[in-house]
Amino acid sequence: MTNPEFDQLRAIFRQTSDQLPRQAAAVLVPFVEHEGQICLLFQVRAKTLRSQPGEIAFPGGRIDFGEGPKEAAIRETREELNVTDQDIEVIGTLEPLVTPNRSIIYPYVGIIRTDDIRPSKAEVDHIFYVPLTDLLRSSPIEGEMEWRIRPGKTVPTSRMANREAYLDRTYKVIEHFYEHQDYLIWGLTAKILRQMLSMISRY
Repeated sequence: MTNPEFDQLRAIFRQTSDQLPRQAAAVLVPFVEHEGQICLLFQVRAKTLRSQPGEIAFPGGRIDFGEGPKEAAIRETREELNVTDQDIEVIGTLEPLVTPNRSIIYPYVGIIRTDDIRPSKAEVDHIFYVPLTDLLRSSPIEGEMEWRIRPGKTVPTSRMANREAYLDRTYKVIEHFYEHQDYLIWGLTAKILRQMLSMISRY
């Protein structure tokens, strides 16, 4: 179709709808009662995983085709922690995050209402708990990180307006690092955690 008319264009796009990005993911920030305290549950990813082995994360993962972010967060939590849907109570949402590779993560806040948690060894090395009161009192370490963008050889930079700004561009961002015993919580997990703690601190 080299010279489409408006009616043809309408027909092509009539069945389309809002789509999630292909790399979209969802996570659950899980509160649990542990040893008489309200805690946050963190998991250390299995060291055999190809993506981010050994890193600290909340339960979560890719959103499957035809699935909504909330459903994905519940499914991933169920699969990774071996709990049931009835054990998971979603109580709210946080602001979605855009990752450096332009994918989107949809965070949900929830309560896991069971202490019978047996993580999947294929995905989770182990879990640990941090009391919410400790996190609210904590002062994370702040550090500056740089992200560098360089155009590839086939990018027509000579024809780009303001080309100097894109030839070797560096973005500087402030990262926060939360310490708990020997664990260091940082990256996207820390960004989600910080957003959640900020909401609670307002009250």
